[in-house]
Order: sequence, then C-alpha cells, then structure tokens
Amino acid sequence: MTDVRKLRILIVDDQSAQTGALCDVLRQYQYETDGCASAEAALERLRAGAYDLMLSDLNMPGLDGIALVTAALQRDPDLACIIMTGEGSIASAVRAMQAGALDYIVKPFKASSLLPVLARAQATRSLRLANAELERQLRLNVIELAEANYRLEQARTAAEQASSEKSRFLSNMSHELRTPLNGILGFAQILAADKLPATQLEKQRFARNIVQSGQHLLKLVNEILDLARIEAGKVPLALEAVDLPTVLQECRMMVTPLASKHDVSLGFATVPPLRLRADRTRLVQVLINLLSNAIKYNREQGKVAVACRDAQGKRMRISVSDTGPGLEPDQVQHIFQPFNRLGRDEEVEGSGLGLALTRRVVEAMQGEIGVDSTPGQGSTFWIELPLAPETSQQVQHA
Repeated sequence: MTDVRKLRILIVDDQSAQTGALCDVLRQYQYETDGCASAEAALERLRAGAYDLMLSDLNMPGLDGIALVTAALQRDPDLACIIMTGEGSIASAVRAMQAGALDYIVKPFKASSLLPVLARAQATRSLRLANAELERQLRLNVIELAEANYRLEQARTAAEQASSEKSRFLSNMSHELRTPLNGILGFAQILAADKLPATQLEKQRFARNIVQSGQHLLKLVNEILDLARIEAGKVPLALEAVDLPTVLQECRMMVTPLASKHDVSLGFATVPPLRLRADRTRLVQVLINLLSNAIKYNREQGKVAVACRDAQGKRMRISVSDTGPGLEPDQVQHIFQPFNRLGRDEEVEGSGLGLALTRRVVEAMQGEIGVDSTPGQGSTFWIELPLAPETSQQVQHA
C-alpha cells in the first residue's frame, strides 16, 4: 500500500508555548508541523524546505504576519497562507487577504475551528496546483500543435514542390525525348520516300543524322533510367578504398581530347596520396561529368583547374574550376535539377541530366556537392567524399 504524504505546516507565532501546543495538536491529525518564533526564522525555514501551508500570527515583533505572507509567497507562490489574529476585525481580514492569505482565524480558537480552515486552504492550494498543471499542459499542447502544424505545412509545401518538379520533369523529359525522336522519324521518312530526290551523299548524311539522334536518344533514356534507379535506391554501390591520384590521372586522360577540341587548358594541382571511400566507377563518372561541363561551358582559350584539399579531417574536397561566363544566383539555385542546362539549350550538346545524376550519385556515396560561381568570372563545382578509414586515421595522426 502506498503511503500518503503528510501535509507540512509551518506555524509562526512569537508566543513559543502557543506554537508548541498548536504543533502537538495538529500532529494528532496527521499533519507534519514545524514551529518558528519570528517571521525571519520562518523565511529561513521556507528557504531550506517546501511546505504546503503556513499558519502565521498577525502581530509579531519585526516583520508582522502580513509582511511574512508577502515575502513567503514571493518564494513559493503555491504556499497556502492563513493568518491568526486576536483583533478579529474586518480591517485585519482585508489586509490579510490583500497580502495573499487564503483565510484567517480569530484567536483563541479550538482545533475543531481550525481544521476546516486548514482543509479549505489545502483544497484551494490543490485547485491552484491543478489549474497550473492544466495551464502547463495546455501550453505544451499548443506548442506541440503549432509544431505539428508547422511540420504539416512543411510537408504540404514539400509535396506541392515535389509535384511541381515532377510535372516540370515530365514536361521537360517529353520535350527532350521528342526532339531526337522527331529527327529520327523525319530523316527516316525522307529516306523512305520514293519521290524525294536524294543523292547517295545526302542519304549517307541522313543516315548519320539518324544514328546520332538515336545515340542521343539512347543516352537520354539510359540517364533517365539511371536517375530513377538511384532515387529508388536500387543501384548497388561497391564502396571501397579508391586511390585518389590514380582516379584523377585516369579522368585527366579521358577529358584531354575534349579540352583540346575546345581549346581549353587543363591544370591539376598536386594530388595528395590519399584514398577515398567511394564506388570507383561512379566516382569516375562524377568527375568526368564535372570536367566535361567545365570544358564545354568555358570560353575560348579558357582554363580548367582541379584542386584537392582536406575537409575537416575525415573528408576530401575535390573542386573543378572554370573560366566560363559563371552563373547567376537563380541558376545556382536550380543547377542540380533535371534538364537544367545553364540556360544554353542550343549552345551546348547534352541531356541536362548530368548534374542531377552527379548529385544523386555523390549523395548515395555519403558525400556532398555544391557550386560557387561569380557571373563573368567562372564557376567552381566541388564534391566532398569521406576518406577511407585507414586514410582518415593517417590524416588525424599527421
């Protein structure tokens, strides 16, 4: 059986004999009592421990009962205070109530008169505590409701944005797929026509256009499927320790012909002999895409610079900088969205899916990707990937 806690009462009266007698009487009624002979001593008691009720004489040397009630309630607003007075006047009752006392009792009194007063004070105190708890719970509920509404609004906004992006993606995808398909059908119809004159050289040119359009269409379809698989988490990644200098050297060799074609010089800073935790094939795919974009979206006799630097000890940042026209803030904001081609749909060949794929691949390898750009000066695309565990330890101990 659980023990019920006894109510603690602090009795304050400058007449010690009366205080002791009152303490003894109330203990018989299962109250836990302490007595004090002055208001100052009572405040020390209140400072040291918690009480449920305080029964104080009105007239005492030093601080009187009214001043004591005021000071006590400043320390514990939930304390139930009762004033004992021999005056029995309306004025003293008003003064006691104005100070915050819940009730008063006129001396001399019997236990039978005091007990109902104590019960009323305790009931009022319990009601105040219950109301305070209800108010606290109400505030918590309001806060939780506000947070839930905020999360719901965020989810709704995200859903609307996702729906808008999906619609835009499908619209752009439809356009991108129709363009090469129309080329294939158009040139095929010319070749199939009996009445349209065409030399052998023209037929060969038409056939080459069909092949090029078909290759572009196949690449586009493959990238769309690749993007869908990555977003669905259905592309397995072979995360391993990948030697960074070897991968960058391989990428350099692969993009050198493209750089020569566009009259762009390549510059690779010293590559630290470190290993990344990544999928080697996908890492090469990411770097080739960034390097190809830096070359294609550059100016004549432009430059592409590749640099590596430590990022917080356990990650490596690889940056690819170009001397192209740079990006406007709005372009930077949407650059990693599918079919975003930097606003140059006709100038540069591509599907517009490269950076979207690159972002998904980097994030799948627990990495980050970003871009810093200044209009008219160029752009720097960067990726951050975790170092292989043994490499990370070497960097930390260096």
